[in-house]
Parts: sequence; structure tokens; C-alpha cells
Amino acid sequence: MKAGNRRLGISRKFLALSCSASVAAFLAVGCGGGGVTSTPPPPPPRQDFSLSVNPSTISMTVGTISPPVLISVVGQNGFSGAVNVAITGLPPGGISSPASPLVLSVGVKQALLFIPPTTPTGSLSIEFNASNGSLSHSAALNLTVTPVSGTAVLQDASGPAPDGTIEIQGLSAGVFTPTNWQHDTLNWVPDVRLPMLAPKTTGPYQNIYAPWPLEQPGGWRLFYGGWDGQDVPFDQIFSVTTSDFLSFQNRNLVIAHGAFENVNNVNVQQLPDGSMHMICTAGIYPFAKPAYFSSPDGVTWNGSLEPYEAQLADIIDIQGYAEYQSGIFNGANVLFRDNNSWVFYFLGPDNNNNGQVFRAVGDSPHTFQLTGIALPMGDEPNDVKKFVVGNQSWYLMGLMSNAPQLWYSLSNDGLTFLPEQTLFPHQSLQDLSMDSLGFVTSGSRLLGVLYGANTGSRDNQQADNKIFARWLQKRVILIDSAGSTYAAQGGYGPDRQWFPAPASGFLEGTMVVYAEDSVTLLGSSFVTLTSGKAYTLVLK
Repeated sequence: MKAGNRRLGISRKFLALSCSASVAAFLAVGCGGGGVTSTPPPPPPRQDFSLSVNPSTISMTVGTISPPVLISVVGQNGFSGAVNVAITGLPPGGISSPASPLVLSVGVKQALLFIPPTTPTGSLSIEFNASNGSLSHSAALNLTVTPVSGTAVLQDASGPAPDGTIEIQGLSAGVFTPTNWQHDTLNWVPDVRLPMLAPKTTGPYQNIYAPWPLEQPGGWRLFYGGWDGQDVPFDQIFSVTTSDFLSFQNRNLVIAHGAFENVNNVNVQQLPDGSMHMICTAGIYPFAKPAYFSSPDGVTWNGSLEPYEAQLADIIDIQGYAEYQSGIFNGANVLFRDNNSWVFYFLGPDNNNNGQVFRAVGDSPHTFQLTGIALPMGDEPNDVKKFVVGNQSWYLMGLMSNAPQLWYSLSNDGLTFLPEQTLFPHQSLQDLSMDSLGFVTSGSRLLGVLYGANTGSRDNQQADNKIFARWLQKRVILIDSAGSTYAAQGGYGPDRQWFPAPASGFLEGTMVVYAEDSVTLLGSSFVTLTSGKAYTLVLK
């Protein structure tokens, strides 16, 4: 009996616990429905966008076009629609380009603002308001409008300009500034004459190139090679004088081909005593060697009045260069006078037949000793100029490769040069193949580059090389009172630029002048200009 009672007690306790657990489970499941409930998923995130303006603060001269303002729309949560951006806060007469409102998809768009000359100077808050349906956002641009400086003014110049043209003079580059070349921001202005100098038409062979402008008192003597209207297609060396690269006189044959088929690729150095020293390449294309000619007065060459007939004895020697006899020197030789020594830069093959620019030195231009590689590149050196800025020497090398562009390289010692940089590309189909260059200098200033070029035809009987010019000049922008911009059509010689005149014949607005680096502001002023007139820039 006791045992049975114990068993019965345990069973009742077990049943009680079991019953309680069942009730709890039942209550957990719920009463009446018998199903399982769940939390509904959250709604998808709302699509939206953000708007920004960069930079958010700018400064500009009244009557000019602003620096670029970048308007950015960034989509959020899959937004990819277009937004309308309205610009408010512009002064009367102020406009934007593109015009407001502008349509902008997700991405970046550049806008320019014009602030008319009648606008009071000071601070403006420009609002950019973007909307898409019920979505809208805004961004602000803080704009400071500064007065014209009055430090760049125009004065009437003598002589007319072509009809429909406004000419501004006094725009040539200042002293050589290395940082401009290092940053590659130079303002190269193509000459409006295509070409600047054409060959003579006195004979069937009209082909000139390889220009070498040698500075002289009151101007330059421009040496060049080619046929220049001859009856036979043999390259020879000619020269012409000029005071401004606008008119040319004294066009003469200087070095005749003589014992060679061709004499071309001229380089000339002049010493303080007035003597001239010339190196050309002489031979049968493309096999040529450097030849040396000297003149005490620029008229008598190697003891004979010009034109001198080139001789085999005029070929120079380069000692220490094993590839000299087999090397092809056509188009790539530079004679240079530095630290009382003669320096010769040339393109030639190394031991692996790779093209390199080599350097050699000598006490006389008759014989040079190889010193090493100046530039481990395969383009052809045409010119080297030296400038001293402060106490630092800067060497500038110009190179070509019958390509649609020219190159340059810098050095501080003339021994080794930095990697090439693009000088400038061709201008038109007429100068598609650029095959030689010479720097135009005046004292410590580099005014421009002359270069030979053609249309790319390689048919020797139809060679069409001519001499073109690119001038390093100050950058001038004219903006009329309605916000239309007038950029230069081109340069006319090293000191002048031509601008298109409005159909009305008058341009009233603002002039802004930058240095030849394109970015350094030199001055601004309000101007009233007349078509067909010439003006001279004066910086105060």
C-alpha cells in the first residue's frame, strides 16, 4: 500500500506539471485562431537625390564670364531620373550657360555665369534649386564681384587692321619662366598666315622647311633649307631677314649643295665678334653627315662669297661614337655654344640600334668628342636654347619626328634632359606632318616657334613643306555687354593678335589680360573697340 501511494503521488504531480505546460503552450499559440502571425516587411527606402555646387565660393571681375561651376546630382536609393535646376540670384542682365533652368541627369554638368558690367561690385548669393516631382534640393554659390582693375588698357595704334578685325599689339611673351614650361600651361597662338613663309614660285620645286631664326640687331636673319623655287629638287640653305616676321627682305642662297645631293637642317651660332658658325646635314637622303661652315661676317662662308658650294672636306668628325660612320644624321643635329665650348646634340643609334639623343663637345666645330646620352628618346633634336633665371641655368630642347605634334625637354645642366613633353599639336591639314623647328628668341625672352610642315604627302616630287609659326603670347579675352566672348583668331607675328569684330562694327564690353602662362591675371578694363582699327596694350 505505501509503495502504491508513493507511485500515485508522483503520477499526480507529473500530470499537474504536464497540464500546466500544455496550458502555457496553448496560450502561446493563442486562442480561437490557431494560425501564426508575422511582422510585415518595411516599405522600400524612398528614392532621392542630393545637389552640390563646386566650388561653392568664387570671385570674378565684373563684366566677365565666371570660372567653371560644377553642378552635381547624386542619386540615392536607386534614383536615376532627371532634375530641373533653376538658377536664381543673378543680377539684371546676368545669364548662365547653359541657360536656366537646365536639365541634369545624375552626374555632373558645367555651368558658366556672366555678370554684366553694370552690376554693382560686392557679394552675391546664387541659388541652384533642383526639383523632380515632389523632390527638391538646393545649393548656394557665394560669388564676389570685383571691379575691373584698370591696369590693362588699350591705346590707339598707327595703321589699320583688316576689315572685320580688331588688332591688339604689345602681346609678346615676357622673360623665360621655367615654371610655365614645367606646368605646360603656355598660351601658343597660331599665326593667322598659313603658312607664315611660303616658298618662292620661280621654279617647279617649291619646298622649304628647317627654319633657324638667328637674332640680330633690330630683328632676325632666318636661315632655312629646301628647294625654294629652284629648277632642280636639291636641298640647299637660304636666308631672309626680317624685323617683325611680317615682312621679309634679302632672300638669298647661302650654301649650295655642291658635292652633295642635299644640304639641309641648318643650325647657326653667332659669337660676340660677329662670326657665324653653321652645321647642316649633307649627303644623299636619308644618308647624311653633319657638315660645318663658318663666316666672319655672314656673307663669306668657308672663304667664299655666298653661295658657298659644300665640299666633302666640310664633314665633321665625332670621336668616341662607334656608330658614326653607319649612323643616319638627317634632320637631327644641333650646334650649341656653351661655357666657351662647342656642344653638338644629335640623334643616333646606340649599340642595340635604339635611337638616342647624344651629346658631344669640342674646342672646334670640326671635331667633337662623345660625352654620353643626353635624352634616351627616339625623337630628333632641332634646337637648344639656354636661359639663366636667377642663378639657375635652364636648357630647352625642341624635337620633332614628322608627326602631328612637336616636343620639348628641359635640363638644368645641358648634360641630361628630362622626359619629353608635348610642345603643341598641328593646327590644320596644311601642317599635319611637322618636320623641323627653331625657337624665336629676343634676349631673355622666347617669343615663339617656327616650324616646317606639310600635308603628310611623302611623294618627293610633290613635297609641299612650308614654314609655319606659333607665337607665345599673352592671353586676351574680350566679352561684350551681352556676354558674348571674342577669342583671338590668331597671332600676326610675335607681338599682335587679331580678333573678330561684331557685325555691328563695334565691341563694347570688358577686356581681361593674362600672362603667357594663360592663368596669371595681369589686368582688366572696360573697352570700346572699332572694327578695322589697331590698338596697343599698355599694362600699368
